[in-house]
Formats: sequence, structure tokens, C-alpha cells
Amino acid sequence: MQPIRYCLVALVLAYIISMTQPSFAATFTNVTANAQINHVQHNLVSTGTYLDMTGGAAAGDVDGDGWVDLFVTRVDGSDILYRNLGNGTFDDISSTSGFTANLPTNGATFGDIDNDGDLDLYVTATGHGRFYLYTNDGAGNFSEVGIARQAHVPSTAIGYGQSAAMGDYDRDGYLDIATGDWGNFSFIGKAALLQNRGAAAAGYFTDMTVAAEVDQHPTNTTFRFSPRFADMNNDGLPDLTFAADFLHSQLYWNDGDGTFTDGTQAANVGTDQNGMGSTIADFDGDGDLDWFVTAIKAHPDDPDPIQDTGNRLYVNNGDGTFHDGTDAAGVRDVGWGWGTSFFDYDNDGDLDLIATNGWENGYLGNDPTTLWQNNGGVFTDVSNASGITDTDLGRGLLTLDYDNDGDLDVFIVNNGGQPILYENDGGNDSDWLRIITEGTVSNRDGIGARITVDPDSTVTGDEMVREVDGGSNFLSTSEMTAHFGLGSSASSVDTVTIRWPSGIQQMFFNVAANTELLAVEAYLAGDLNGDGFVGIDDLNIVLGAWNTSVTSGYHIWGDPSGDGFVGIDDLNEVLGNWNAGSPPPAFAANIPEPAAAILYTLFGLTLYRRGR
Repeated sequence: MQPIRYCLVALVLAYIISMTQPSFAATFTNVTANAQINHVQHNLVSTGTYLDMTGGAAAGDVDGDGWVDLFVTRVDGSDILYRNLGNGTFDDISSTSGFTANLPTNGATFGDIDNDGDLDLYVTATGHGRFYLYTNDGAGNFSEVGIARQAHVPSTAIGYGQSAAMGDYDRDGYLDIATGDWGNFSFIGKAALLQNRGAAAAGYFTDMTVAAEVDQHPTNTTFRFSPRFADMNNDGLPDLTFAADFLHSQLYWNDGDGTFTDGTQAANVGTDQNGMGSTIADFDGDGDLDWFVTAIKAHPDDPDPIQDTGNRLYVNNGDGTFHDGTDAAGVRDVGWGWGTSFFDYDNDGDLDLIATNGWENGYLGNDPTTLWQNNGGVFTDVSNASGITDTDLGRGLLTLDYDNDGDLDVFIVNNGGQPILYENDGGNDSDWLRIITEGTVSNRDGIGARITVDPDSTVTGDEMVREVDGGSNFLSTSEMTAHFGLGSSASSVDTVTIRWPSGIQQMFFNVAANTELLAVEAYLAGDLNGDGFVGIDDLNIVLGAWNTSVTSGYHIWGDPSGDGFVGIDDLNEVLGNWNAGSPPPAFAANIPEPAAAILYTLFGLTLYRRGR
């Protein structure tokens, strides 16, 4: 009887364990060789920081064929542009696309700097005196124009160029650039803010680092690894974050007048002691953006464990401050962390997290890349169970849907080694929605657009928020397409709301699940909420901000005249085009006219117009 009893106990224990472990419907497969990605990041013998902090990549559709391509940097050979052939494989087209020079390149990011409809490319360099800007002819052929466009960030001192990011910080409809540079202990480095000259000279730049007041540092050096533009306080203005080494991570608030204010200490961020990688997203589903920074977690053999206290997860309180949610979320330890990204790999509607790591000849040994599954704001390490087994010296990391199957794949750059392309298998068993933004008043890529997806308008709390992102994770930039997992049985999404960088708000209704939505920014005079119809909702926007001076935030929607004051000119734009456009389906049955009493009252407020 004893063997039978033991068997029954074993079966019961197995059942209990199976019920308490998370399920792993989505797994990853290393398809690097099959995809014909076969380069080595560098073949040099490591000589320290110059090489150890290299290994970048960027994802984007450079030739407009609907398949996302890959660009990778190298320090001892020409950079590589892999064209996605759409059949699971890539073709190295570097030599015919303009990448033949052997340059010590590092960070990379794509973005349409001149609003001509194709992705241009910005690349930093390390152990070198300048950076590089490449313009795209629309077919995936690139020309280097960094010096001519004054985007090369020259320096007579040798620095260590790191990540770069794009975003429209001045909201003029053209992408600006922020660069990171690890510097050294004797000079400030090449961490710069480059302002696009806009309509006057699209794709040409002016160095505004000092004028914009982002040259303020804790010491006379920067050690900035990963910049990123993101609207951290939801006021419609892109703020600027830097994940940086040696307690130098910073959050700069955008003042809306071309300058920034260092809000690091007041916001309770920047406590990471060796910040390197960075990812920003709404991981807890409360509608504001949170910030995860990778760093170094102490090992028993660490000679200086005081400085190696691990990653930081800064949880947004919604009032301009953050609290440290690292331990509560279970994401402090990733070894010697580098590239990282929030992404919904299992399409269940919440954002999971991945981070790569490693340090050559370090005391940490092999550092496995970590994949955490989000379980209600607490993360569970599912790396091995999901097939993420990389233990090389990871640096850059990005996410993309390289096979266009509705789930997100992962690309990791390994320092001094071969990269890994992980294909997501099974993530698309759940439903999804992908949104490509195309700005017309805003920058062409729609970087900075805030997207809210509401799968069921009758349910409170199921809304999901994404902000279209211009990088950087660490030396790497994911594809810009906004990806939403919808869970199972989602035939359609009730509403998609986009707040464009221009301030235009636009809505899409009854969007089919498992599709890719091309959202083109539309502007109809008087249509302040961007739903394609001028009516009572637009009037309410003006009334809600009536008689106020505005330079930023939601109330700026009520100022279509752009004079900084909400008054009679703005009202006239709405009333002058009343009932124009096509009403949204849900509201088409009963379109109200503005009450006569209200209109008489408003016209009487002309006396309140500024300057009258």
C-alpha cells in the first residue's frame, strides 16, 4: 500500500504546484540562424569601457514595404542594415544602402526628421569625435549628413557616445534629438539636446543643450546612458529623462517655453546608483507613465556592494512625484543590467518586462536575460519557462513584430558576440491591436502621441494607455508601432482615443481586433477633440477653458487660434463650422444645436477678450 500512497501524494502535490504556477501560453524560440542574422558585434580584444559599453540596434520599416527592418551598430566593421524579406528571413543590404564605412558606432534610433514620410537614422559613436545622421531616400538608401545638418555633436575630447532618442519637445511638428554620452571624469561629454529647425529648415539642427538648461548635472560630468522623451506628468509636453551612471539619472520637466527644469529630487527619482537602461510605460494601468531603470545588483563577490543596490521602478503618483515600487513589484535584481523594455508579450492586456545584462570578466559570471510576467502589478520571472535563455553579454534590447503575426518578438545585441532574435510563439493566441500613427500637424511619426484603447466602454478600468516612443532602451530603439494585447474573445475595441502632440484629439470607434490601424492625424476647423465632427463636445472644450491664458496642458485644445488665450476667437472657430464633418456613429442619432441663450451669453463675453 505504501507505493500507492506515495503515488497519490505525488499526484496531489503535482496538481497543487500546477495550480499555483503561472501558465506560459507564449514562449520564445531562438530563430537567429534561420532568419539569416549572422554577424558578430565586434572581434576586438576588450580594452575596457570603450568596447564594453557597445552594442546597439534599431527597428523600423525603412523601405515602406510593411515589414520592420533591423539596423545594428558595430565598432570594428561597417554597420549592418538587415532588410526584412517578409518570409522570416533578413537580407544584409548594408553595402547598397550607404553603410560601408568602418566607424566605432554605438546607439541608434530611427525617426522621420524632415517629415517626408520615411525613417531617417541617428547613430552615436564611442571613442570618437562625432556622431552621425543619415537621411533616407524613401527606398531604404541612406546618405550621411551629420556635419551638413549640424547634428554631429563634435568634440575634441574622446567620449563614449551612448544612446539617442527622438521626440518633439517644442511641439513644432518636427523631431528633435537627445543624445547620451558616458563622458569621463575630466569633461562633460557629448550629451546634447538638438532642436530641429522645423519648417524653416526641416531636418537641420541647433544645439540647445545650454539654452534649454539640460546641461545641469550633479557634478561636472554626465555619465548619461539612455535619454528618452516622455510626457511624465500628462500635461501634453514631452519631458526628458536620462538613465545615468553614478547617481546621475535625471528627470527634466518641460516648461513649455523651450526650457526644462530639473525635477529629479522633488519627484523622488534618480536614486538608482548605476542607471543604464530605461523603459517608460503605464505598467499598472492607472493612466500615467512609470519609469524602470536597470542598474547593478550586488553579488557576494562585489568589492563595493554599497553602490550596487539594483534596478529601480519609479511608480508615478499622478501628481508630479513618484514612489519606489521596485521591491513590491519584484524587479530589483537583474545582475548587471543594460537594455530593457516594457511590452505585452502574452497579449493579456498588461505590460510585461524584459531586461538583458552582463559584464565581461566580471564577478557576476553568466547573467541570464530576465523576462518578467506582469501579474496585477507584481512581476514573476518566467525566463526559462518561456524560452529566454540568453546568458551572453547583453547590451541593446528591443521589441518588434518582425513576422507581422500580432505578437511581439525580441532582439538582443550581445557585446562581442552574436545577437539573438527570439520569435514569440503563441502570444497571438490572445487578441491584439496594433496602431501606426501618422502625424500631419504633429511630427510625421506621431512620436509623443498618447493613445488610450477602451475595449469595452461599459466597463470601468479596462482602458490601456501607450505613448508612441522614440527610444531609447539602451543603445537600442524598438519599433514605434503601438501594440495592445486584448486578451481573449475581443472581437472589437469600442474606442481608440489619440491625443496628438499638436493637441488635437481624435477618436476611432468599433475598431476590429487582430488588425493594424493606420491612424492619420485629421484636423477639421473647429473640431477640437478630433472626432471628425464639430459639435457640442468641441463647444464644451472652449467653455471649459473660457477666459484663461494657456501655454500647455489640456486647456490648450480650447485655444485653436493659438494666441495663448481662450476667448471669442476660439468660440467663433467652433460656431463658424458648426455641424461640419461626420458625427461619430454613437452620437449621430441626436446632434444638439447650441442653445440660443448660451450663445448670446458667450457673445456678450467679448469684453473679456485679452487686450480689449
